[in-house]
Amino acid sequence: MSKRKASLGLTTIIDDNIEHPQELNPAPVAATNETVKSKPSIKKKQSIPIYVDPLLHDALHVLVFSERHKKTSFQSLFIEALDLLLKQRGLPSVDEITRGEKVINL
Repeated sequence: MSKRKASLGLTTIIDDNIEHPQELNPAPVAATNETVKSKPSIKKKQSIPIYVDPLLHDALHVLVFSERHKKTSFQSLFIEALDLLLKQRGLPSVDEITRGEKVINL
């Protein structure tokens, strides 16, 4: 009886009746003479969990709802707040940092 289990975004097959675990390993792929073109690296956005007071959370929900015509989201509010914070501290803007134009050196 086979079961599928997701692990770190990969699918692994678990079978209690398999006597030879190497059967799960795929056969090696033969190398070819073709040049493999590498795709330009795209940096993934990283998530940062933030915990706020429940009353602040409710206030943010109201703000997002009241600005729904602008398609405001929690993320856009936090990015706007970070941009204001960076500007207040004399640092490059969020756009300048994300485009790679400027770097914050510690």
